[in-house]
Amino acid sequence: MRHHLFLLRELVKRDFQGRYAGSALGLVWSFLQPLWMLLLFTFVFSTVMKISLAGARTGHFAVFLFSGLLPWMAVQEGVSRASTAVTDNSSLVKKLRFPAEILVVAVVLAALLHEAIAALIFLGVLGFLGELAWGGLPLLLLAVPLQVALTLGLGLLLGAVNVFFRDIAQVLGMVFTGWFYLTPIVYPAAAVPARFRGWIALNPLTALVELYRQSFLGGAPALVPGTGALALAAAVLLCAGFLLFRRLKAAFVDEI
Repeated sequence: MRHHLFLLRELVKRDFQGRYAGSALGLVWSFLQPLWMLLLFTFVFSTVMKISLAGARTGHFAVFLFSGLLPWMAVQEGVSRASTAVTDNSSLVKKLRFPAEILVVAVVLAALLHEAIAALIFLGVLGFLGELAWGGLPLLLLAVPLQVALTLGLGLLLGAVNVFFRDIAQVLGMVFTGWFYLTPIVYPAAAVPARFRGWIALNPLTALVELYRQSFLGGAPALVPGTGALALAAAVLLCAGFLLFRRLKAAFVDEI
């Protein structure tokens, strides 16, 4: 176990350091990429489309948007990179005897590390604007583990299947595009027509995004509707992901 934890730490470190190796700005890209998304979406949805924030806990669209983008970016990056973690590290899988699940766990934790950097900047911005609700921050102790479990479960499922069906990575791009707009990230959940709210509520990321907004903007901790369903979905996906990955990993070497 100690050896595996050391290997996991080194894989996360390698991923974090290697992502921007050779680039002129290096770690600065961890700040610039979220900032670019924030500026772009803020301009399109608050200036061009003029989406109302009725029912939101803030009057700043950028604050509302980024509190939803934080978990979304971590989930999208974690699942996307986990889906190709085994095939991208075929040399390790073929040469070393170790749990290949570590490759998936490493990219999920690396995505979480990048989210933590963006979250620290966001906390500074909220403090500057006077909108930081300290009382809600303990909710992150619930939101983050649920996010990691959900991301890891999906990553293990897709990472195992992608070894045999390489179209998974291409399909994911289409799925994530639809998933983004079916999650109340650029619009408040209250803006969804009543006949569609039940369907939006079935989306596990709806509860996750609302948990983040409650954490940063909501004041006193309070569970949001759908948290139980999110926990159930995360637990089911995590168990299913580990079971499927273990069942298929014996054939990985022959396929990659």
